[in-house]
Amino acid sequence: MSSATDSQPALALLRSAQRIGFAFSGGSARCAFQVGVIESLAEMGIRPALMTAVSSGAWNAMAIAAGTERRLRHYWRAFARMPTVDLRNLVREHSPYLFSEKHRRTFSRYVGVDRLRLPEALPAWIGVTRLRDRKAVYIDARLSADPLTLGLASNYVPPFYTHAPRIDGERCGDGCLADNLPYRKAFEEGCDAVVLVTMKGESEGLPYRNGHDPLHEIPSPFRERTVVIRPRHRLPCAWTERRWPVLAQVIEIGRLRAREVILGEVHPECQLRGEMNPVKKAISRFLMIRVLAAATPRLPSAP
Repeated sequence: MSSATDSQPALALLRSAQRIGFAFSGGSARCAFQVGVIESLAEMGIRPALMTAVSSGAWNAMAIAAGTERRLRHYWRAFARMPTVDLRNLVREHSPYLFSEKHRRTFSRYVGVDRLRLPEALPAWIGVTRLRDRKAVYIDARLSADPLTLGLASNYVPPFYTHAPRIDGERCGDGCLADNLPYRKAFEEGCDAVVLVTMKGESEGLPYRNGHDPLHEIPSPFRERTVVIRPRHRLPCAWTERRWPVLAQVIEIGRLRAREVILGEVHPECQLRGEMNPVKKAISRFLMIRVLAAATPRLPSAP
């Protein structure tokens, strides 16, 4: 294992930066990878000035903003332990899934609106997709009238959520539909370096930004100021994974992968490659079709 030195480009960039932004993409349960990355960044003394995030990454971003990032493993474990399906929810929310209720319970305990209102809370720009025109909209969780609803809106994808939340009167959906790689917002807010954490493996191709840009290449001048941390291969984790040993393994991959990218260390554990059985592959393809359909603007009707 090589030692960490200032000669590492990513480390040199982050050490020289005056204002660092953390940008978190979506990825459902695979966003557990971000927890390990966050832990390693803290160990290296790399602190953010602000966060930008979409979809499941929003919960991690708001935890950092509230100062509860050290409890993220407990947050994820509590969420995973709660039941996901209850047919009685068909009456309440017209869906058998309990994701909204799970988020209500865990958010209040591990993030909390009161903590986000504290003067020392960091900016956390949460991205949602405005459904009427499929445009990305960012709202600082500290200033949101209801940060929980903001997080639910950024995660809204049927059939797991059935009623699109309204933000400032607008129906909003999953932030990754418009932009799954929210690094530009961090630069717009004055950051001179950004750590972008996304869950698509390097062996799977370029990162996914949206349905129109599934293989995104970060352009100049952003590329030179962005440190991208993502798995080497497909993570061994389903979108709706609930087994804590699997999620803990994904967190560990994130922790070690951050050290590889920033410090130049080599960790064979990061070579782990997840495979999908035919059933999970079919489900994943169905969900992706739903996401892409929602992300594609509707053509005007013929006169």
